[in-house]
Formats: sequence, structure tokens, C-alpha cells
Amino acid sequence: VYNAILIEGEPLGQVMLFGPGAGAGATASAVVSDLVALVGVIQSKPSREDVVNSPNTALHPLLSCSHDRYSPMAPLSSLRSSFYVRFSCMDVPGVIGELGTCFGSHHVSIESIVQTGFQGDRAEIVVVTHDVSESDFSSALAEIKQLDAIASIPSIIRVL
Repeated sequence: VYNAILIEGEPLGQVMLFGPGAGAGATASAVVSDLVALVGVIQSKPSREDVVNSPNTALHPLLSCSHDRYSPMAPLSSLRSSFYVRFSCMDVPGVIGELGTCFGSHHVSIESIVQTGFQGDRAEIVVVTHDVSESDFSSALAEIKQLDAIASIPSIIRVL
């Protein structure tokens, strides 16, 4: 089992760091151990001082953090990001134009649109958007799903 991280930046370009990971068994064992420790502390209902000071109820520092104040979560509809969307479409004229019109009517700007190939009688079209609000993107997709030429939308990926 290997873990990897890809770092991209200017002027460095892409750098990938990888190496052996803990493996499925070791990772699962550590997760179960952490969960059992948390359940044990929760079930014994110790005071905060007991959890911090007593070796019998002490949690690992990363598991025992607490917060005095919480920030409210922003509603998903207010988030802005770009999206990668793959459409499976009937191979008929005007599909790309219909996609562009639907996206445009909901204020979704397209960064790229490419017809990548065919699978039987279906064309595959990939769209990458510029940053857009989640609500505008969702509205555009709801309209696109109603188009006769759209067979399915196999992939929708938020691009960070």
C-alpha cells in the first residue's frame, strides 16, 4: 500500500511524494482503537479535568480537543467553485449548444467543453466551469437533466 501527494506550484511545476503507507490492517486497527477510546471516555462521563489529568481516562491530545465557540457553517448553496461534469448524450446536432445555453441562462461560465468520444450511439461531453455558486450550478444541472438529448450525467466533481 502506497500513499502519495501531488504538489503543484510556480515555478516548480508538479512534484509527487510517495512512499509506503501503514496498510489496510494497521489503519483499520488504529481507527477502531481511537473509536473504542472515545466511546470509553464518553460512557464513563468524566469531567473535563479528569480527561485531561487522569491517565485512565486521558485521550490522545488530537482526540481530546474542545472548542469554546463554533463558527456557523456557510450554506452549501453559497459556496463558489468550479466543476468538472461528464455528460452521456445522444449523438445529435446541437447538444453542445443546448448545454451552453442552459449553463449561460443560470450564470455558469464554461472554461472548456470537449466531446471526448463515443460509446455506442452516445457521445461523451466533458465540461469544466469557471468558479460559480453552488445554487446556480445546481439550477443549470436541473434544467440540463430535462433535455431530451442527455442520457445521463455519470460524473460531477467539484474542482478545488
